[in-house]
Amino acid sequence: MKRKDEDIEKAVANGYMKADAEFLKEEAVSGSCCVTVLIKKGDLIVSNAGDCQAVLSVSGAAEALTSDHRPSREDERERIENLLYVLYAEWLY
Repeated sequence: MKRKDEDIEKAVANGYMKADAEFLKEEAVSGSCCVTVLIKKGDLIVSNAGDCQAVLSVSGAAEALTSDHRPSREDERERIENLLYVLYAEWLY
């Protein structure tokens, strides 16, 4: 990964973390999700958090650019459990 790519990745992650901190201040019990798309010099840079998905239309057909972060996905469940969160009925506690 190039240095500039690492800077973009860090900036997006930092933005997601700041947004999450603001939501947590509200003490809401609902979740949130986010998709970010950056077009830079002809490159499409896509990220997501939560159960939302970026989709691109290619010749009229939908092509997924991201994967939902859902506890029903085995790899996501394992990632969450490794962070010591408790999963209950597909929700995080």
